[in-house]
Amino acid sequence: MQVPYEVQEEREALSPLMVLLQETALFLWKEWPRNMQGVGHDINGNFTMTGVCPHCRRDAVFVRITNNYTIATVGQDKRGYPINRLAAALQCQGCKELILGCVNHTGNSKDYAYHLHYPLAKPDDRVAPEIPQHIQPDFREALRCLWVDAYNATGEMCRRAIEASCVDLGAPKKEVLEDMIDWLEEKRIITPGLKEVAHKVRLGGNRCAHPNPATQDSAQSPQANLVAPIEKIEKEHAVAIVDFTRHFFQYVYVTPKQLDKYDFSKPKAVKKP
Repeated sequence: MQVPYEVQEEREALSPLMVLLQETALFLWKEWPRNMQGVGHDINGNFTMTGVCPHCRRDAVFVRITNNYTIATVGQDKRGYPINRLAAALQCQGCKELILGCVNHTGNSKDYAYHLHYPLAKPDDRVAPEIPQHIQPDFREALRCLWVDAYNATGEMCRRAIEASCVDLGAPKKEVLEDMIDWLEEKRIITPGLKEVAHKVRLGGNRCAHPNPATQDSAQSPQANLVAPIEKIEKEHAVAIVDFTRHFFQYVYVTPKQLDKYDFSKPKAVKKP
């Protein structure tokens, strides 16, 4: 990984532990939103943090439970006061889990600017509990792949989840997933529209596994031929494949079980003898 020059220069004053934490964060979470702010309470280093907790995923306040460690002086403000980088362990007041928080504190002021916290977050790989247990792991893995920007792997795991679902729904196990999806529609287990959704996931997974296909798949609709084939799987494409997969599972697993759970009809009248 190529590290920017200004980051290299700054690290000369950092402890080995902080260098390791920053490198890990830059590599694994380089584009993850850092929904956190530093809040100063006085000029003596008392600060808290507010933002999304990486453990419980809720908006939270983080309170210091250790003294500050001054990592380095990283500059000065217009008045000449030093800007010190401070680190401390903080505790989420919701779930009581811990984070390491770093702020830049301008001396003789209540200005505490957020710099870094660790861990940044966990991948949200939760799926609907109505999805069969033996299918959930593939879809969960797809969500984790999307979280770390592994877009090709995301599409492949979604395709795998759809294939497992086709078998679960009774489709004969065949070498070609296209035939399995078509069989489900022919038997009216899924609708024509849902068949197209499943084929989108299949095509997306194929595209992720096999770069630069020479021809378009025959399962595409005539309207799809008006759109140029995607040359490279980017984030928006991986997100779309995940959404299509979620929609398929919503229709074949989640909604039917929810319909069985909620009965809003009027109770039938008891016939008098």
